[in-house]
Amino acid sequence: MNYTKPSLGLLLLSALSLMACNPAAEEIDPLLQLQETGECFDCNLAGADLREFDLENARLNRSDLSGANLSGMNLRRVLLDRANLTGANLSSSDLTEAALTEANLAGADLSEANLERVFLRNANLTGASLRDANLTRTNLTAADLTDVDLEGVQFEETVMPDGERR
Repeated sequence: MNYTKPSLGLLLLSALSLMACNPAAEEIDPLLQLQETGECFDCNLAGADLREFDLENARLNRSDLSGANLSGMNLRRVLLDRANLTGANLSSSDLTEAALTEANLAGADLSEANLERVFLRNANLTGASLRDANLTRTNLTAADLTDVDLEGVQFEETVMPDGERR
């Protein structure tokens, strides 16, 4: 038998034909993933209104929640390490025992939020509102509190950015 080598053009055409017949898997909707599994790592949820979701114990590390509406929510024990919450609305939310290590909360509204026993180590809170928030036993080690509204904040055994307890 006499076999000939297929040309590069024929191989490329065959590969393109196979790709057209087998479309890539659809990208998973982050809101659906969050609703079904309670977790969504590295997700883009910027500007989302999440008030209808049950996010207690949710895992959202490294996700973009900038401008998201999380006001009045039960966010107990939620994991938001390295999350982007710039300008997010977390007012009146319960974040008891949540982890927000290295999170970006610049300009976020945390007024009247329960932040009891929350880890905010190395978090950026620049320009955030913590007005009337509960910071009992919260860890703020190395957090940036530049221009933060702290009026009416409840401090009790709170670890401040410099390591001192207040």
